[in-house]
Amino acid sequence: MFFGRMKSRSDEGPALPVPLLQRFIGLSVGLVMVWFVFAPNSPLNKQGTTPEAVPETTPATSPATAPATTPDDVATPDAQSQSLPGRADSPTAIADETQREPSTRKPQVVVAAPSPRIASMSPAITDSLAALGLAAHVVGRSPYCRSVDASLPVVGDLRDFDTERLALSAPDVLFVQPPLAGVDPSLRDYCEKHSITLVARRLESLSDVSTLVDDIAAAFGVTPNIGGTALERALGDAKASIAPGARPSEGARRVLLVVSADPFLAVGRETYLDELLGGADLGNMVERTGYVELSAEMVLALAPSTVIGLAETATGARRIEEHLRRIPWRSDARPKIAVDAIPGLLSPSLVAVAKRPELVRLAEAAQ
Repeated sequence: MFFGRMKSRSDEGPALPVPLLQRFIGLSVGLVMVWFVFAPNSPLNKQGTTPEAVPETTPATSPATAPATTPDDVATPDAQSQSLPGRADSPTAIADETQREPSTRKPQVVVAAPSPRIASMSPAITDSLAALGLAAHVVGRSPYCRSVDASLPVVGDLRDFDTERLALSAPDVLFVQPPLAGVDPSLRDYCEKHSITLVARRLESLSDVSTLVDDIAAAFGVTPNIGGTALERALGDAKASIAPGARPSEGARRVLLVVSADPFLAVGRETYLDELLGGADLGNMVERTGYVELSAEMVLALAPSTVIGLAETATGARRIEEHLRRIPWRSDARPKIAVDAIPGLLSPSLVAVAKRPELVRLAEAAQ
């Protein structure tokens, strides 16, 4: 019907020429049938045939082209969900458990940095490096490190680490602030396998911060020395400024220092903030050690003359102040109150040491 000529409906008349459209349709159907029967990749020939295995090849990938997730993939914790400052479960150390699939990762180039190349999984340690003028050496960070370039790969935090991003950042030295259980054995194995110097430093007191300065000096192969090179002088000045274990003078103003509300979380003894108070010649009204939860009734019982508060954000500061002023103080025992957002004071680092005068400012501003 589709090839040659079609017969006329009348047996006597001559054959009519096949219209051009019908010829085109006939030719197309014929070509499809030929492909269906003879083509090796047609549905007919695929059935019952095992495709030839194609060797999977992985191109040699340099750190400059390796895929990595940008720091924008990491969620920021709510400022009001804070835990105890300086503790291992601080929000600046808690890992974001939401992970992106590798297919969604954006390409990121390796960071050019002077030697030694440093990666830090602790915001407090990263802040200390930046305070020493060493931010250019940092090639990897935690999701909560704010004192270095936000485009740096997020290599891990207190609870987890990312081998791909560690490979991308290619550090010589990795600083971690380990949890109570210690450093993850798999992280130790990874560092040993890739010749990365692992420095684990818990930060709970100013003595720990002083030891961290020594750790940093060792990583750079220098010694803190006020009369040495620029880096040695910076390290020496930092150690001299820390003054661990400082106690206030006789008759120093006593304050109640809180870092959150509902319930109030007060700073007790044997904490770095207590040491900072002593170094600022301010006495601490709380006699218990650690960070102490206080109800409004307990705050009333302390009868503080001055209450100062620290928060991560302005919103957090307003919340603390509102809760303090809601306490039913006696008219003759209403304390002076001052609250401010000073995030640098909320983790034990060289930044906190440098901001120690802010505690004096707050105490003087209390009204």
